[in-house]
Amino acid sequence: MKRNNKKGLKVIAGIIAIILILGILFVTNAFVGNPISAKLAERAINKYIEENYASLNLQVEKPVYNFKDGAYMARVKSNTSIDTNFSVQYRNGEVYYDSYEDNVLGLFNTIQRLSDEYTSLVRDIMGNDLGYGDNNTWVDYDDNIYENSEHVLELDMKFDRELPISSRVVVNVETDNPSLQEAASILVEAHKAFKENRCYFQEYDLFVGNGKTTINIMGVKPKDIERNDLLDVLEAALERGDDIVIEEGQDKKIEQEGIFVDIMEN
Repeated sequence: MKRNNKKGLKVIAGIIAIILILGILFVTNAFVGNPISAKLAERAINKYIEENYASLNLQVEKPVYNFKDGAYMARVKSNTSIDTNFSVQYRNGEVYYDSYEDNVLGLFNTIQRLSDEYTSLVRDIMGNDLGYGDNNTWVDYDDNIYENSEHVLELDMKFDRELPISSRVVVNVETDNPSLQEAASILVEAHKAFKENRCYFQEYDLFVGNGKTTINIMGVKPKDIERNDLLDVLEAALERGDDIVIEEGQDKKIEQEGIFVDIMEN
């Protein structure tokens, strides 16, 4: 009787072990895919690239599984063009999407690279010229550039800080005792340093804080900085707050144009 009980326990333990193993395999497959489907995806993507982009001298990375949509995605990049890189996606036995048209032909990669190079330049200026070595300042180009990018941009073009494109700089620094007066001073100093380095922006935003207090300023124009009463302008914007106006005959609320200032205490 005892032997039968022991045998039964072993069978149950074996069944539980098999269930656990199958469960682990199921979870693993759900989150990271499986070697067989990964290999199929790799072959399909490589074949797709050969059939559609053979002339571009592309290098295909191994596909990565995305458990959210059950698809494999591979990054593809050129060996000769810095801006030619895009993604290819595979699911259910076929390649169903690639981002070549948007990323490469649409010049998204070019715009992003130019923005990154401009960001690197202004961070150096903030660090070397103004002493903010750990700043996270960055540059954005106006969204309208995507509508007319072909008129001023071309694939693999060299960075030029004086491109005829509207741009915004977001100055992001830390200070010991952030205040609105100090924020105004930082904007004035940054604007002067940027102009001396032939960096011209249509809009300035600023984040300045110390971990406890953060001052957020948006929508400052060069003319606001150059009128010599920037502090008064910022104080007025802070007093105004995030008021809104409602156009007559419309239900849609529209944010008030101009400078926005907010002081947050963490």
